[in-house]
Amino acid sequence: MKIYAKKFNIFEYIITVILSVILSLSIFVGLNFNVSILGIIFLSSVFVALLTFLFKRPQLIIAFLSLFILVDLYYFYMKKDVLTKVVVDIDRYINWLYIYMGETNWPDGFSQLTSRYFLTTVILGIFVVALAITFLNSILKSYFLTMLFGILVLVFQWYNYIDKAYTYLIFYIAASFINMSINYYQKAGNGKASIVSLLVISIVFSSISTAIAYALPKSFQPVVWKSMNDKFYTTFPFTKTWRNGIGVEGTTTTFSTDFGSFSQDLGGPESVSDQIVMRVKADESTYLRGEVFDTYENNRWTNSEIQHNFGNGNYFPPAFSKGIKYTIRKLEIYPVAMNTNIIFSPWQPYHVSINNIYDKSSLALISMGRRIKSPYVVEYYKPDISVKDLENDKTVASDDMKRYLQYPDNLPERVKELALSITKDKKTDYDKVKAVEQYLRNTYKYNLDVPETPPGRDFVDYFLFDLKQGYCTYFATSMVIMLRTIGIPARYVVGFKMPPPPIFGDNYDIKASYAHAWVEVHFQNSGWVTFEPTAIYSETFSQAAGANIGTPSSTQPNTNTGNVAMPKTNVNQNKMQDNIVKNQAGNNIITRRNMYTTIIIIWLLITLALAIAAAIKYVLLKKYLDSNKNAYVYYYNKILKSLGKRGLRKDDSETTIEYQERVMSAGFKDFDRVTKVYNDLAYGNVEPSKDDVVYIKEYLKRNIRNRKSLA
Repeated sequence: MKIYAKKFNIFEYIITVILSVILSLSIFVGLNFNVSILGIIFLSSVFVALLTFLFKRPQLIIAFLSLFILVDLYYFYMKKDVLTKVVVDIDRYINWLYIYMGETNWPDGFSQLTSRYFLTTVILGIFVVALAITFLNSILKSYFLTMLFGILVLVFQWYNYIDKAYTYLIFYIAASFINMSINYYQKAGNGKASIVSLLVISIVFSSISTAIAYALPKSFQPVVWKSMNDKFYTTFPFTKTWRNGIGVEGTTTTFSTDFGSFSQDLGGPESVSDQIVMRVKADESTYLRGEVFDTYENNRWTNSEIQHNFGNGNYFPPAFSKGIKYTIRKLEIYPVAMNTNIIFSPWQPYHVSINNIYDKSSLALISMGRRIKSPYVVEYYKPDISVKDLENDKTVASDDMKRYLQYPDNLPERVKELALSITKDKKTDYDKVKAVEQYLRNTYKYNLDVPETPPGRDFVDYFLFDLKQGYCTYFATSMVIMLRTIGIPARYVVGFKMPPPPIFGDNYDIKASYAHAWVEVHFQNSGWVTFEPTAIYSETFSQAAGANIGTPSSTQPNTNTGNVAMPKTNVNQNKMQDNIVKNQAGNNIITRRNMYTTIIIIWLLITLALAIAAAIKYVLLKKYLDSNKNAYVYYYNKILKSLGKRGLRKDDSETTIEYQERVMSAGFKDFDRVTKVYNDLAYGNVEPSKDDVVYIKEYLKRNIRNRKSLA
């Protein structure tokens, strides 16, 4: 009997490992991970053995969880920087997995990050699968739930993005039926039936499983439940691009439509999207130029001419004076969810790692392919230009700058009059540019939810004199046109505004909502310099163009990372001033926020650990008490423990009969019946009846726990 029990425990272990291996293989095929099957078998075997050992010893799990909490608290109080870094790394890993699952063309453009998280994902994936299968199959011994769990995972994979999951589904169902047949054989045969019976049962169940798997539909139209679909896609937006997802209207990604809208008709409400479109590895936060426009007509931006040139070794000479000192900086861009051939780069690019076609005058770059899918490196100039340099510089309306002085003939005259009134007292061109910039930043409200421009109205005129609120395209277009009316060459630029630097590392996640529009003004010596008229952004002067302007004396930088896709809200002047005040203590705010985040995470981890420990204890205790023998011993020990707290502790040298007499003399009647059943079990191997278990359980409740004293 003992030999057979040991043999079947080995069978149970082996089948649990097999089920875990099948599920893990399917998951890694879905992730496009090239994982050795021997490695999966090894890790699954180790994890199943370890988890089986721990699950049957819940006290060890509680001890490990307690140790984890103590270590966590130690790092929280003694080394918060280490704990914060761990939390940030976990957040980055989750974010990477989110992006990776949503990228339809991985590993293109994401291979370096994938290699970084490859081993972590493999180990964590196998562990989670082994945890679920071991708990269901070896602890709960719910073989049907084991099969159902795997089927749900595999059908989900197959239905959404991986055809091979269907093959794994067949093998998993077959293994699950063999798993159930072993259990049936063990119970029915009681260790005496021949091994042939087991093989016959396994073959029958395996045949049934194969027939069921092949009978599953392989091509069908999914059932659409719109309200539920909307909620699901809102919660898990990356599933839109899976095989049976709804896709993204009008394009394969959400990016191309959002970005292209900048160069289309201006005005109207703007929608938001928090989808991550690329990841940038850089040592500073800057502007990433995408397209540059020179012609404003009929409330839209276009280009009068584009001088197409092929990159000469992909290197570009500086557009500023030779007397200006500069350094060369570098950043790496990893496309994630972009359907574009635009090469994004800070101004001014020095070298890009992919072949390109560029506009000679604006250095707006596009790749020679239809879509950029692989990572690329951009090196760019960082000129050393100060505010004093710009004040001593001037703009020149030369022939090659005429395209940047254009504005519509029918532009209302009051736009020019406003620009003149703002700049009439300014002596230098730089002061005039800053005056227009500051006027827009301080006068108008930021708001995404604005109406369309009325028919027959000019976009700039309507914004400046009637609407008086809008988002970045309103501010940038108005600044460019106002400067042009007073003879200062300026151009309209669209791209992305990178968020503030991360707390740790140098990886920036660029969301579609970071798309932005700004202004570049041309100075004779300094070249094109970036200005920021949109008030919710930090006042950059020309830092984003690579110039080292220094810290402005009148305002503090605003670290708000919002852009055209900020949440739909009116940002009034008081709110802006509040942000400026808050940013003066930016470091303290970040520190407090990190502390609060860390406290919340620790609290959640502790709660989760306690919940897991309680669940494990409940499940194991319930399983343990299914046996009358175990249940009776359990409640007898409970009685001894309770009596010990009342001064009736059983001595080691005391027999059960002697202890019984002492307890009964203390006023606990009928304790002799409790002792008799226990003695019959302990010394006569007589298993208690169900009634005996019910009696001792009620005795514990009625005579021990509910009795307040020994009297």
